[in-house]
Amino acid sequence: MKNRYKFGTALTFALALLLFAQAGNWWMGNLDPTHWTATWATANKRITPFDAPLDTINNTTLRQIVRISEAGRMVRVSFSNEFGTTPLIINEAHVALRDSGSAIVERSGNQLTFSGSNSVSILPGARITSDPVDMDVANNAEVVISAYLPDDVTGSGSPVTYHVRALQTNYIAAGNQAAAVDLDSAATSTAWHFLASVDVANHWPMPVIATLGDSITDGDQMAAPNEPIDTNVRYPDLLSEAISAGGKAAGVINLGTSGSQVLTSFLGEDPAARLNRDVLAQAGVTHLIYLEGINDIGLPVMLSFLGMPTPVNSAEAIIAGHKQLISIAKAAGLFVIGGTLPPSGGSALPGYNDATAEAKRQTINAWIHDSGAYDIVIDFDAALADPDNPAVMSADLTADGLHPNAAGYQVMADTAFAAISGILPTKRYAGN
Repeated sequence: MKNRYKFGTALTFALALLLFAQAGNWWMGNLDPTHWTATWATANKRITPFDAPLDTINNTTLRQIVRISEAGRMVRVSFSNEFGTTPLIINEAHVALRDSGSAIVERSGNQLTFSGSNSVSILPGARITSDPVDMDVANNAEVVISAYLPDDVTGSGSPVTYHVRALQTNYIAAGNQAAAVDLDSAATSTAWHFLASVDVANHWPMPVIATLGDSITDGDQMAAPNEPIDTNVRYPDLLSEAISAGGKAAGVINLGTSGSQVLTSFLGEDPAARLNRDVLAQAGVTHLIYLEGINDIGLPVMLSFLGMPTPVNSAEAIIAGHKQLISIAKAAGLFVIGGTLPPSGGSALPGYNDATAEAKRQTINAWIHDSGAYDIVIDFDAALADPDNPAVMSADLTADGLHPNAAGYQVMADTAFAAISGILPTKRYAGN
């Protein structure tokens, strides 16, 4: 009887284990591994008279480094010809992990295909996304995207689609070196060309935070000796690090453009005009952080000072621009977060440092902070201001009185994380 009892107990236990394993296999098998989310993106433009001459791209391999935010199990890359007037030909493209310089980690590379083809022709005004590749990437990893462009792109007369201030060393090499572990005789560039975004796939959906704004979002520190090349100290990069370190999960994508304004497409399209392309088109985007308006205050005055008479903007007009963007973003289902404008009174630039500019900034910030138009407000102004003189940034947090330095961008990231951490999900596993 005792042996029969032992046998029955063992059989029951074995059946329970089998059922548990089957249930586990069913659960794992029904996890969708293709929840696509943007992990990196940039806002592109065409050259203006205020930009340096374009890099020469003629029978060239572009090897470009991007620093992603959220980890993933699969990767796909989007290329853009959105400002071009003729087709852009990519004959071969690869994605890999970065080693150092222009070198990739050996055997980390994956060839990108487009509807199964190794090459693609991107029509004028279009963006195209590669087929997915199996590739494990970690949080905040550096990813290398190599593309061979056989044509004389810069000599074609077709506008180049690019992000001028990537603040990242990228590489331009002759001929087709897309699959090479390292490049031979490569020139360097600090712009991103024809790149739009990198997406990752995971078993679980997760938020994607789009950061939209001007040079402060773009990561500028203005003065050439202070340029933060290859340091990834833009506040969205540091926010991604804070999210990961805080045990939360979210992609963070940087859609800032230097010189951007709420109301005017002067150095690039205004945010409302580019919202669909740069924000709403991103995979899985759920949240928007909007920090914009200081150039609407200062730039018209500075241009007039330089002999380019430009109508000035009232605080009320800038606020109306904010309302328009909020309305569009909320109608698209985004959770919209406003950032107060940091102090600019310490800048040497005319239009940014006088009493009129400060009065407008205070009016705009009071509306951002108190109106309830934004779902959440991040008080960048309070975080960066000199306690003894709130019209200027703390001296240890600014590069030039207008832009934060690396320490200032860290303060911005910490302030942003403190404001939004409560609405972000917890990581489900170590890599993601």
